[in-house]
Amino acid sequence: MNVGRISAIIAKESKLELRRKNALYGILLFCGVLVFLIYKSFNVLKGLEWNVMLWTTLLFCGINAIAKSFVQDGAESRLYFYTLFDPKEVIVGKLIYNFFFIILLFLLVYLGFSFFFKTSIRDYGLFWGGALLGNLGLAVIFTFIASVSSQSEGNQGVLMSVMSLPLTLPIVLLIIKITAVAMRLISDTSVGEDLKMLAAIDLLLAGILLLLFDFLWKD
Repeated sequence: MNVGRISAIIAKESKLELRRKNALYGILLFCGVLVFLIYKSFNVLKGLEWNVMLWTTLLFCGINAIAKSFVQDGAESRLYFYTLFDPKEVIVGKLIYNFFFIILLFLLVYLGFSFFFKTSIRDYGLFWGGALLGNLGLAVIFTFIASVSSQSEGNQGVLMSVMSLPLTLPIVLLIIKITAVAMRLISDTSVGEDLKMLAAIDLLLAGILLLLFDFLWKD
């Protein structure tokens, strides 16, 4: 893999996103409105409810944001990339871009929840360390499913939603537990093992993505 070509993929994704400002603003607006609707519906979210709703909101925002990661390229663009880039360079570039994008969404959702609802994080290192690992796992899953759903015609959004929810469940449950410990909502002496398990899941999923994308790319 060539770092320069991976950087070119990331730059291409960024420029394409900026050109499609309506889609970008639509995603950000969707996240903002979703947070506001939760506020108007519940008024008060404390402790574990705040934590669960934070990650549930991010999950739906992430599905909508990354669903078109491959669809927006088009068949002609994919054929052009096929002649210039190694499949692993394409998927690594897209994965890195999607990871930073979902981090942006997480910050937006987190700031919204922190503004509307009072909460207390006792261990910021554990919270943000777990959040980074969790967002990485979500980015890997969303990128993989987006690549699979791009092979179907007209049903990308449906496939993305149906496949994402069961596959992301183990990561979401782990990250809810880790961040709950960081907020001292539960006491768990095995949180270090949970972090290792989350990191292992991320590495496993990334490895599977790299192996399988070659076949998806050729199709």
